[in-house]
Formats: sequence, structure tokens, C-alpha cells
Amino acid sequence: MRFDDPVALAYAGIYAAALLLAVWKRRTFPLQDAITVTLVVGFGFTALVYVLAPAYPGAPAVAGASPAEMLFTLLYLGLIAGLLVVAKPLPRVWKGHFVKERLGVGLYKLLIFVLLPLAGLRLFWQTSWANLGFALGDLRGQLLAALLLALLLGGFNLLVGSGAAPIRSRQFSARQVSLGFGLAFLWNLLEVGLVEEFFFRGFLQGRLTGFLGAPVGGICAASLLFGLAHAPGIYLRRGDEQGALGPRPTLLNAVLYSILALSPTGWFLGLLYWRTQSLLAPILVHAAVDAVAHIPTFIRGVRLW
Repeated sequence: MRFDDPVALAYAGIYAAALLLAVWKRRTFPLQDAITVTLVVGFGFTALVYVLAPAYPGAPAVAGASPAEMLFTLLYLGLIAGLLVVAKPLPRVWKGHFVKERLGVGLYKLLIFVLLPLAGLRLFWQTSWANLGFALGDLRGQLLAALLLALLLGGFNLLVGSGAAPIRSRQFSARQVSLGFGLAFLWNLLEVGLVEEFFFRGFLQGRLTGFLGAPVGGICAASLLFGLAHAPGIYLRRGDEQGALGPRPTLLNAVLYSILALSPTGWFLGLLYWRTQSLLAPILVHAAVDAVAHIPTFIRGVRLW
């Protein structure tokens, strides 16, 4: 990999500008939290991927993306950007019902983030399944790497993550935590594992890497988009109510946090995808780590009292 890629340098410039703004806004912005995530997850766990993740035994499956394929990718990305700022369409009777709301949101995400772009690439460009991340490669090595990375990053999330604060304060029993984690993990395999990893790694990172001809540029561009995709939820729907930004973050703080704290997670997951050329390990790790933060939500949602 070459780190002097123009796209990677552009991303570094955006990150540096965001960091300077965060320093200027440090009285209202959780600068220490963002830097900690960058150092631990962005650099530490990205480096661990080189040690733990098995390299794909062969040439990368990603081929050069044609201009028409990239146009489709960018247009679809624009559509997703628009959909992210509007409420998810749910039947009125489902609102307030935990299981039905999760089911509705999950099916909606599965349709727009996975099925539609997958159908477009397969139908118009006959993109191979391997090119989209649906390959096993070194199955045993991937499962072992996913287990170790999930334990390490999940443990980090448990120790310092805002979502796991009720667990650290011992508000729930060990049985509740175990059942809550199991339910959250199974659900996150779909909602964040398959949905987000296919869209941001298999779809976006794969097309960007093929078009740019540079894995570092593809990882950086997809990581930035991965981070920014969370900003509308943080700002418009108070998605960080229990997090570092508080219940009413400004739009600027939501964007800065997305770049400084969330996009570095994309480095780690993006490299894991590139190394293995498979969505399996990223899906498992992403689902496990997010499940730790969602344990209290599932305990309360399905009433595991």
C-alpha cells in the first residue's frame, strides 16, 4: 500500500482541518474522547489487523470500476444521503413497539443499503460475488481474527463506551447482560453487520478502490463517508443522547465527531476487509462491538427483567 495517494492525502487534510476546528470548539466538543478513539481504534486496532487478519490467498478480487459503474455508485450515494435526513417509513401502529420498530428499520435498511445496490451491480455490470465481498478465503483464519478483534474492541467499548455505562454501574444482572448481548448480537449481524459492511466496504470501498486503483485511497474515502453517514442521526434525531456529544449537539459538532471519532473506525474495518477480501470478519466484529453498546437497549426493549 502507498500512503502518498492523493485521496489519502486529501482525507488527511480534512481530518487535520476538523481537528483544528475541534480544538477551537473544545469547550463544547469532546476533544479527548475523539482523540482517544483515533489513537486506540484508528491506529491501534488498524495495526492489529495487520497482525491478526489473514491475507487473502491470491490476487484481490476488486477489478477496475468503469466510469458508468462509478456514476451509478455516486448517484446511489446521493440518494442514500437524502434518505438519511428523513425519517424511516414505518407504519404508525409500529411506533413505540420495540420489536416492530427494529424489524421495520432493519428491513428498510436491508432494502436500500444491500438489496438495491447489489441488484444494480449484478444486473448491469455482472459484478462477481467475490468482487462484492461474498467470499470465504481463509475461513478459519478469519474466524479466529474476528474473535480476537471482537474481544479486544468489544472489551474497550465495554470499559469506556457511553452505551455500556449502565453495565459498568451494575444496573443489570449477569443473566440479563448475557441474554441482552446475545439478542443484540444476533440483531446487529443484520442491522449493522451485513447492512453497513456491505454498503461501506463491499459496495463503496470496492468501487472506489477499483476506480482509483489504490486500496489506501479507497479505504480513506469510504471511511470518511462511513463517518459522515452517522452525522444526520446524531444531529437530527438526537442519536448521541447518551454519548459524548450530549442530547442536543450542534450540526458542526456532529460533523466533527463523525470525522474525528467515527471515520477512524472505518480505517480498521476497511483494512480488515481489504486484507481478507471478505465481508465475513468485518460483519462479525462490527456486530459484536455494537452489540456491547446495545445491551441496555435490548434488555429494556424486550423487558428482560
